[in-house]
Amino acid sequence: MEYINEFHKEWIERTRQSVASWNRQPASLEEAKKQQERLNLQKAIRESKQKN
Repeated sequence: MEYINEFHKEWIERTRQSVASWNRQPASLEEAKKQQERLNLQKAIRESKQKN
């Protein structure tokens, strides 16, 4: 993969490490629900800011 710059390279590598970590530790049903609630809240905040 070709990187745009050093920041891009570091960001991609951190993302890959996170994905690998998530694959090693699957979320429990309760954790998945909490994560989805956080994502839904973030989405609602983002959408309300776009309307203003």
